Amino acid sequence: MKKNLCLFLLLILNYEVVLSQDNKENPIIYLDVLLGGGGNQEVSGINFGTSINYQSNTNLFTYRMQYVSEKKEDPNFLEAILVIPYFLGGDSLNEYALLYGKRFIFNGHALSVSAGLSTNLIKYSKTDNDDIVLKRDNYLAIPFEINFHFFKTIKRRYRMFYRLISIGKSTGFGRSIGVKLYGSFGKFNYVGLGLNFGLGWHKVY
Repeated sequence: MKKNLCLFLLLILNYEVVLSQDNKENPIIYLDVLLGGGGNQEVSGINFGTSINYQSNTNLFTYRMQYVSEKKEDPNFLEAILVIPYFLGGDSLNEYALLYGKRFIFNGHALSVSAGLSTNLIKYSKTDNDDIVLKRDNYLAIPFEINFHFFKTIKRRYRMFYRLISIGKSTGFGRSIGVKLYGSFGKFNYVGLGLNFGLGWHKVY
C-alpha cells in the first residue's frame, strides 16, 4: 500500500510539471485511502484500503486493494496501547479488485457507483468439537462500491501543514474527503462503510 502511494505521488508530481509547461487539460486521476469498519460472520473489524481511479467522460476505472481485520483475542499490552497492531495478525480478509462504473461530477463534489471482479483471501478460525480450527480460502467475488466525496472547485495553490503554507503555482491537483459504502458478493459476502481521503485531480480544471 505504501509503495503504491509513493509511486502515485512521484507520477503525479512529474505530470503536474508537464501540464504546467504545456497548458494542457488535466486528466481525472486520483488515489483514495480508506479507513472504515465492516466484514462478515467470519471476519469483521477495522478496514484499510487504497484505490487508484481514472475517469474518462463518465466512465470510471478503479483498481482497489482492501484489508478487513478482526481484533486479536489476546493482545499484548503494546498492541492494545498502539491500537493498530491490535487489528493485525488475527482473522483477516484480503481483496484485490478491478471495477468499472459511472462517476458524475457536480462542481465541487461527485457521486460514483462501481462493480467488478476480485480475488479474495480469507483467513478465519472456527470452533469444531471444542477445538479451534484455522481455515483459509481463496475465491473470486463481485466487488461493489458507492462513493460520495468533496474536492476543490477551482485551481488553487497546493497547501500543506493544515493549509498554512502554499506551494507552487495554481493547480487542479488537490485533496478530497468523502464516504464510501463497499463490499463484495461471493463465497463469503462482506459489507463495510468508511471515510475516504483522496489525492489527485478530481475533475477537469
